[in-house]
Amino acid sequence: MTPETLRGMPALLLFHNHVTASAAQEVQEAVRYEYQAPDQPFLASVVDLSGVPRFMRPLASAAMGNGYGQAEKMLPPTLSPVDYVVILPDWGGSVTRSFGIDNVGEAPALIFIDAAGVVRDRYQGAAPGEAAQRILAEHGIEPGTVAGFPERE
Repeated sequence: MTPETLRGMPALLLFHNHVTASAAQEVQEAVRYEYQAPDQPFLASVVDLSGVPRFMRPLASAAMGNGYGQAEKMLPPTLSPVDYVVILPDWGGSVTRSFGIDNVGEAPALIFIDAAGVVRDRYQGAAPGEAAQRILAEHGIEPGTVAGFPERE
């Protein structure tokens, strides 16, 4: 994946590994209740799996599948989980490194890419949900609603 791959839509990429995986739910909840259209922004988790030994990859794949299944259950049947739950395994860590990110086991990172495919913002640290909301607001991404989207609990 490169910024050019996402040309035409704003994207917020969350980089994490198994240690910081809870950031995925935090960012999903912080972003999707305000920005409900799946492409405003496109939101994806890039999971750095470079530390997973080759023989453990089937177990890691199963864990990602379980995470996808749990996220899918949170959506009503009228919404497609394919549009809302995007988990991108980065087995060798090359995608993570290509964005200049390291130490995602210590702190998750966010990259904001505008609709032209240009990286406009980055953040790495605690409270990624709050950071995601700030980044989107600062870059003029307007909140929007989608019929059938679940209410915040």
